[in-house]
Amino acid sequence: MVVPVTDLVQDALFGEPTRVGTDSTGPATTQDPSEVARIVSAAQDPGFLIVERTGRVLKADPTRPGCAEAAARHDGDTVIQLLGSGHLKLGGNHHIHCDGHEGPARSVLIPKATRDMVLRWSHLRPIPRRRTPVRTSSQPPTSGRISVDIVERGKALVTCGTGGDFSGTIIRNGRNRGSGRADGRYTVETEYGDDVGQAGSYRAGAVMLARRHGYRAGPIEIEHEYRLDEH
Repeated sequence: MVVPVTDLVQDALFGEPTRVGTDSTGPATTQDPSEVARIVSAAQDPGFLIVERTGRVLKADPTRPGCAEAAARHDGDTVIQLLGSGHLKLGGNHHIHCDGHEGPARSVLIPKATRDMVLRWSHLRPIPRRRTPVRTSSQPPTSGRISVDIVERGKALVTCGTGGDFSGTIIRNGRNRGSGRADGRYTVETEYGDDVGQAGSYRAGAVMLARRHGYRAGPIEIEHEYRLDEH
Protein backbone atom coordinates (compact mmCIF):
# COMPACT_ATOMS: atom_id res chain seq x y z
CA MET A 1 0.00 0.00 0.00
CA VAL A 2 1.32 3.43 -0.95
CA VAL A 3 1.01 6.13 1.69
CA PRO A 4 0.15 9.45 -0.02
CA VAL A 5 2.51 12.22 1.00
CA THR A 6 0.44 14.90 2.73
CA ASP A 7 3.22 16.11 5.06
CA LEU A 8 6.74 17.35 4.57
CA VAL A 9 9.16 14.53 5.36
CA GLN A 10 12.60 15.18 6.80
CA ASP A 11 15.54 12.78 7.30
CA ALA A 12 13.33 9.72 6.80
CA LEU A 13 13.41 8.88 3.12
CA PHE A 14 13.21 5.10 3.59
CA GLY A 15 12.05 4.91 7.25
CA GLU A 16 9.32 6.26 9.47
CA PRO A 17 8.44 9.77 8.31
CA THR A 18 9.07 12.72 10.60
CA ARG A 19 6.15 15.13 10.17
CA VAL A 20 7.18 18.76 10.15
CA GLY A 21 4.20 20.33 8.38
CA THR A 22 0.76 19.43 7.08
CA ASP A 23 -0.97 20.07 3.77
CA SER A 24 -4.64 19.30 4.38
CA THR A 25 -5.50 19.35 0.70
CA GLY A 26 -3.49 16.21 -0.08
CA PRO A 27 -1.86 15.47 -3.43
CA ALA A 28 -2.93 17.72 -6.29
CA THR A 29 -4.77 16.04 -9.15
CA THR A 30 -4.69 16.84 -12.84
CA GLN A 31 -7.28 16.46 -15.58
CA ASP A 32 -4.89 17.50 -18.35
CA PRO A 33 -4.37 14.60 -20.82
CA SER A 34 -1.04 16.05 -21.96
CA GLU A 35 0.26 15.99 -18.36
CA VAL A 36 -0.93 12.41 -17.89
CA ALA A 37 0.77 11.41 -21.15
CA ARG A 38 4.00 13.11 -20.05
CA ILE A 39 4.04 11.26 -16.72
CA VAL A 40 3.30 7.93 -18.42
CA SER A 41 6.20 8.57 -20.80
CA ALA A 42 8.50 9.44 -17.88
CA ALA A 43 7.38 6.28 -16.08
CA GLN A 44 8.80 4.33 -19.00
CA ASP A 45 12.01 6.33 -19.34
CA PRO A 46 13.75 7.05 -17.00
CA GLY A 47 11.16 5.47 -14.69
CA PHE A 48 9.62 6.16 -11.26
CA LEU A 49 9.92 4.34 -7.94
CA ILE A 50 7.80 4.50 -4.79
CA VAL A 51 9.05 4.34 -1.20
CA GLU A 52 5.99 2.61 0.28
CA ARG A 53 6.63 3.49 3.93
CA THR A 54 6.73 7.22 3.24
CA GLY A 55 4.86 7.53 -0.05
CA ARG A 56 7.78 9.38 -1.62
CA VAL A 57 8.03 9.28 -5.41
CA LEU A 58 11.53 8.99 -6.86
CA LYS A 59 12.76 9.39 -10.41
CA ALA A 60 15.34 6.86 -11.57
CA ASP A 61 18.76 8.18 -12.59
CA PRO A 62 19.51 6.63 -16.01
CA THR A 63 23.22 7.44 -15.70
CA ARG A 64 23.64 5.65 -12.35
CA PRO A 65 21.95 2.25 -12.02
CA GLY A 66 20.44 1.74 -8.59
CA CYS A 67 20.28 5.50 -7.91
CA ALA A 68 17.38 7.92 -7.98
CA GLU A 69 16.42 11.47 -7.10
CA ALA A 70 13.27 12.93 -5.58
CA ALA A 71 10.62 13.62 -8.21
CA ALA A 72 9.14 17.10 -8.51
CA ARG A 73 6.11 17.56 -6.24
CA HIS A 74 3.66 17.93 -9.14
CA ASP A 75 5.06 14.84 -10.90
CA GLY A 76 4.90 12.85 -7.67
CA ASP A 77 1.29 13.87 -7.06
CA THR A 78 0.34 12.81 -10.59
CA VAL A 79 2.07 9.42 -10.17
CA ILE A 80 0.10 8.84 -6.94
CA GLN A 81 -3.10 9.87 -8.74
CA LEU A 82 -2.48 7.43 -11.61
CA LEU A 83 -1.61 4.62 -9.19
CA GLY A 84 -4.89 5.24 -7.38
CA SER A 85 -6.87 5.18 -10.63
CA GLY A 86 -5.16 2.01 -11.84
CA HIS A 87 -3.44 3.66 -14.79
CA LEU A 88 -0.08 2.79 -13.22
CA LYS A 89 0.85 -0.32 -11.20
CA LEU A 90 3.48 -1.17 -8.60
CA GLY A 91 6.26 -3.57 -9.55
CA GLY A 92 9.01 -5.32 -7.63
CA ASN A 93 11.28 -4.05 -4.85
CA HIS A 94 14.68 -2.52 -5.58
CA HIS A 95 17.49 -1.30 -3.33
CA ILE A 96 17.90 2.38 -4.17
CA HIS A 97 20.39 5.11 -3.25
CA CYS A 98 18.94 8.62 -3.06
CA ASP A 99 20.35 11.84 -1.56
CA GLY A 100 22.75 10.01 0.75
CA HIS A 101 20.10 7.52 1.89
CA GLU A 102 19.44 3.97 0.76
CA GLY A 103 16.62 1.53 1.14
CA PRO A 104 13.84 -0.39 -0.63
CA ALA A 105 11.58 1.16 -3.24
CA ARG A 106 9.11 -0.40 -5.66
CA SER A 107 9.19 0.23 -9.38
CA VAL A 108 6.22 1.79 -11.20
CA LEU A 109 4.85 -0.20 -14.14
CA ILE A 110 2.68 0.90 -17.08
CA PRO A 111 -0.22 -1.46 -17.92
CA LYS A 112 -0.85 -2.16 -21.60
CA ALA A 113 -4.27 -0.50 -21.38
CA THR A 114 -2.60 2.75 -20.27
CA ARG A 115 -0.05 2.61 -23.10
CA ASP A 116 -2.88 2.06 -25.60
CA MET A 117 -4.85 4.97 -24.11
CA VAL A 118 -1.93 7.38 -24.45
CA LEU A 119 -1.30 6.15 -28.00
CA ARG A 120 -4.92 6.92 -28.93
CA TRP A 121 -4.56 10.40 -27.47
CA SER A 122 -1.49 11.03 -29.63
CA HIS A 123 -3.59 10.40 -32.76
CA LEU A 124 -6.28 12.91 -31.82
CA ARG A 125 -6.23 16.33 -33.42
CA PRO A 126 -5.83 19.09 -30.83
CA ILE A 127 -8.81 21.36 -30.26
CA PRO A 128 -7.98 24.63 -32.00
CA ARG A 129 -7.75 27.54 -29.64
CA ARG A 130 -9.73 30.62 -30.50
CA ARG A 131 -7.32 33.33 -31.41
CA THR A 132 -7.88 36.68 -29.77
CA PRO A 133 -7.54 39.52 -32.27
CA VAL A 134 -4.52 41.65 -31.55
CA ARG A 135 -5.63 45.16 -30.79
CA THR A 136 -3.35 47.94 -31.81
CA SER A 137 -3.58 51.61 -31.03
CA SER A 138 -1.94 52.61 -34.31
CA GLN A 139 -4.30 53.82 -37.03
CA PRO A 140 -3.64 53.91 -40.77
CA PRO A 141 -2.44 57.29 -42.01
CA THR A 142 -4.93 59.77 -43.39
CA SER A 143 -4.70 60.53 -47.08
CA GLY A 144 -4.52 64.02 -48.46
CA ARG A 145 -7.37 65.67 -50.33
CA ILE A 146 -9.21 63.24 -52.61
CA SER A 147 -10.65 64.66 -55.83
CA VAL A 148 -13.62 62.96 -57.46
CA ASP A 149 -14.13 64.38 -60.96
CA ILE A 150 -17.38 63.32 -62.66
CA VAL A 151 -16.22 63.40 -66.27
CA GLU A 152 -19.41 62.05 -67.82
CA ARG A 153 -22.74 60.64 -66.80
CA GLY A 154 -22.17 57.71 -64.40
CA LYS A 155 -18.37 57.89 -64.47
CA ALA A 156 -15.87 59.61 -62.17
CA LEU A 157 -12.09 59.71 -61.94
CA VAL A 158 -10.56 59.66 -58.47
CA THR A 159 -7.13 61.14 -57.74
CA CYS A 160 -5.12 61.73 -54.60
CA GLY A 161 -1.67 63.17 -55.21
CA THR A 162 -0.83 64.67 -51.82
CA GLY A 163 -0.48 62.49 -48.73
CA GLY A 164 -1.42 59.35 -50.66
CA ASP A 165 -0.48 58.79 -54.29
CA PHE A 166 -3.32 56.77 -55.81
CA SER A 167 -6.10 57.03 -58.36
CA GLY A 168 -9.00 55.02 -59.70
CA THR A 169 -12.35 54.97 -61.42
CA ILE A 170 -15.94 54.84 -60.17
CA ILE A 171 -18.52 53.68 -62.72
CA ARG A 172 -22.27 53.36 -62.23
CA ASN A 173 -23.45 49.79 -62.80
CA GLY A 174 -25.18 49.21 -66.15
CA ARG A 175 -23.57 52.24 -67.78
CA ASN A 176 -21.50 50.21 -70.26
CA ARG A 177 -23.81 47.24 -70.57
CA GLY A 178 -26.30 48.70 -73.01
CA SER A 179 -29.16 48.34 -70.56
CA GLY A 180 -29.89 52.04 -70.40
CA ARG A 181 -30.67 51.66 -66.71
CA ALA A 182 -28.48 51.80 -63.62
CA ASP A 183 -29.13 49.90 -60.38
CA GLY A 184 -27.93 52.73 -58.15
CA ARG A 185 -24.63 51.02 -57.28
CA TYR A 186 -21.12 51.87 -58.43
CA THR A 187 -18.19 49.64 -59.34
CA VAL A 188 -14.90 50.90 -57.91
CA GLU A 189 -11.63 50.07 -59.70
CA THR A 190 -7.98 50.99 -59.19
CA GLU A 191 -6.00 52.83 -61.84
CA TYR A 192 -4.88 49.39 -63.08
CA GLY A 193 -8.43 48.10 -63.51
CA ASP A 194 -8.42 45.92 -60.38
CA ASP A 195 -11.87 45.56 -58.86
CA VAL A 196 -12.15 47.11 -55.38
CA GLY A 197 -15.84 46.51 -54.72
CA GLN A 198 -19.30 48.03 -54.88
CA ALA A 199 -20.21 51.41 -53.43
CA GLY A 200 -23.47 53.27 -52.95
CA SER A 201 -22.13 56.66 -54.02
CA TYR A 202 -19.11 58.44 -55.47
CA ARG A 203 -18.06 59.52 -51.98
CA ALA A 204 -18.27 55.96 -50.63
CA GLY A 205 -16.25 54.76 -53.62
CA ALA A 206 -13.50 57.28 -52.86
CA VAL A 207 -13.36 56.01 -49.26
CA MET A 208 -13.01 52.42 -50.54
CA LEU A 209 -10.12 53.40 -52.81
CA ALA A 210 -8.32 55.09 -49.93
CA ARG A 211 -8.72 51.99 -47.76
CA ARG A 212 -7.49 49.79 -50.61
CA HIS A 213 -4.23 51.75 -50.59
CA GLY A 214 -3.87 51.68 -46.78
CA TYR A 215 -5.27 55.11 -45.92
CA ARG A 216 -8.13 56.62 -44.04
CA ALA A 217 -9.92 58.93 -46.42
CA GLY A 218 -9.08 62.60 -46.05
CA PRO A 219 -11.29 65.45 -47.31
CA ILE A 220 -13.26 64.45 -50.42
CA GLU A 221 -14.15 67.02 -53.06
CA ILE A 222 -16.57 66.10 -55.83
CA GLU A 223 -16.37 68.15 -59.03
CA HIS A 224 -19.01 67.97 -61.78
CA GLU A 225 -17.04 68.53 -64.97
CA TYR A 226 -19.94 66.98 -66.83
CA ARG A 227 -23.20 68.89 -66.35
CA LEU A 228 -25.89 66.37 -65.46
CA ASP A 229 -29.26 66.88 -67.03
CA GLU A 230 -30.98 65.30 -64.05
CA HIS A 231 -30.15 64.51 -60.45
